[in-house]
Amino acid sequence: MKKTVLNLSLAIALIIFLLLGVNYGLSMYTHHGEKIPVPDLHGLELDEVKNLLDELELRYEIRDSLFEENMPRNSVLKQDPDTGEFVKEGRIIYLSINNNEVPKVKMPDLTDKNIHQALMILESLGIVPGKIDTTENIAEDAVIEQRHKGKIIRPDTEIPQGSVIDLVIGDGSGGGAPDGEVSVPDLIGSTLGDARIILDAYGLAIGAISSQGKITDSSEATIVSQNPSYEPDTRITKGTAVSLTIQQ
Repeated sequence: MKKTVLNLSLAIALIIFLLLGVNYGLSMYTHHGEKIPVPDLHGLELDEVKNLLDELELRYEIRDSLFEENMPRNSVLKQDPDTGEFVKEGRIIYLSINNNEVPKVKMPDLTDKNIHQALMILESLGIVPGKIDTTENIAEDAVIEQRHKGKIIRPDTEIPQGSVIDLVIGDGSGGGAPDGEVSVPDLIGSTLGDARIILDAYGLAIGAISSQGKITDSSEATIVSQNPSYEPDTRITKGTAVSLTIQQ
């Protein structure tokens, strides 16, 4: 009886040992639970991406196409999951790639819009503000003409994204304003880069720049306060320096 129990116990122990061995072997073979760090795919072209992900037994899908002038065509601009995140084998990495052709946008109608508003519209469409000239016109700071490559461009004309648009704005002459004086522009909410353009168009200078919090890219920082502050009908002498406070 004791011998039978002993043999049965040994048999059960052997079965358990074999099952554990088989499970361990399968785990080793399939890399069960193994995590793979996602490689940095930014800037790589699709054939390079495929070769790299094939080696890691990962896959990719193109989620959308964007456009950046200074990046190679069909290269990766964004990836999800991002570089360094851990995933399992077979995981799909979603990619945003650089468009093979420069996308086109329709030229907006900026006529009669305030220069501040016009610059925001251009920026939202990926159009680059160029030279800003003034002309005698009672509609001070309002866009009188929009030009592309020296010629007036009509609204809804298709142009490549990144095109440079020059603007002509009114100087307020004819409205009784003293010579050499301009109104104070409203810079709150503008980026520092746009503020430089606006102040230059007004004939004003940038004064002291202070910051709230950490600034990583000053040109893209937002104006949160200005001195002199914006007040309707308030005018200051051309050349006056406007102090700014920025926040990232």
